[in-house]
Amino acid sequence: MKINKLFLAMVIGAGALASQFASAAPTTGNITFNGALTADTCVVTNGTSGNITVTLPTLPAANLSAGGTTAGSTPFQIVLTSCPTLIPVRALFSAGSAGITTDRLNNTGSAAKVQIQLLNSASTVMTLSQTTAATQGDLQVVTDATGAATLKYTAQYYANGGASSAGSVTSNAVYTIVFN
Repeated sequence: MKINKLFLAMVIGAGALASQFASAAPTTGNITFNGALTADTCVVTNGTSGNITVTLPTLPAANLSAGGTTAGSTPFQIVLTSCPTLIPVRALFSAGSAGITTDRLNNTGSAAKVQIQLLNSASTVMTLSQTTAATQGDLQVVTDATGAATLKYTAQYYANGGASSAGSVTSNAVYTIVFN
């Protein structure tokens, strides 16, 4: 009889304990992550190993005689092949070793008060301090049926903070091709 009472007490205790867990709110759930990978990446066909050199014209410093003036507009392109077909692409620019100040590339050469300013294919000044290609003002180009696209830009001198002085102008930027 004592064993039956002990067994009955254990069953009642286990039932009470189980009901505590059954009435508790769930503390687990699922998180779903979605993404996409492209089968191919683009190949930059101009320049050397993806590095492009843009040579602006040699101009008199007097062409940049006041802050905010520009001179020496020079078109350049990033030519892409082997991209996925019929998708929008554009370039995101970020600071190279020269850095970016007030949306322009800093000069590491000997000329004073001059920067390099980039414009998109619609000749609109790009805001390089932004963190996405879209907010920088780059325009999408859709790759063609062969996976090719040409991204067009202009670089120009920009007088920063007054008249620029004579000397060399050197700057750089890093670009990343983005699909969106």
